[in-house]
Amino acid sequence: METPDERLARLRELAEARRLRMTPQRDVLLRALSRTTGHPTADELYQRVRKVLPSISHATVYRNVQDLVRAGLLAPLERAGAAVQYDVNADDHHHFVCRRCGKVWDIYLSDVGYEVDRRRSAVSGMHIDRAEVQLYGVCRACRARKDEGAPRTAGSPRAPGVRRSCRPPAGHC
Repeated sequence: METPDERLARLRELAEARRLRMTPQRDVLLRALSRTTGHPTADELYQRVRKVLPSISHATVYRNVQDLVRAGLLAPLERAGAAVQYDVNADDHHHFVCRRCGKVWDIYLSDVGYEVDRRRSAVSGMHIDRAEVQLYGVCRACRARKDEGAPRTAGSPRAPGVRRSCRPPAGHC
């Protein structure tokens, strides 16, 4: 696992390699991301950056976040009914999503693979460059609560089963 300083160095190197101009705003954003342990939203990143640069606009932070996503420094975590969260973890990993509180944790799975069922999948001519496993359940904190009611996050599935997907096959489908 990277330290915040190692992560900042990696993010700066990647930004330079992708020819992203290092503005003061982007540098503060990279610093905030390097110290992030979870999966922040653009608004949470804005709040962190604003502590250092009080005059920065939400639009500037959002635009920089989108530049980092396009450059491959951040990965968006999109779930129905929830704000987009961003993942800065470069390790090969997947996610556990609590269907009650909506919190997301990185998980590391061993030996996950998949094979495309070409008879039932219309993937001819497509190239798969990213795949992810998302596991859904109830986290320890929510399980410990006495209120065992329905899930609180809109759009999160009730873990109908684990989709087996991880590393995309080499080449095109």
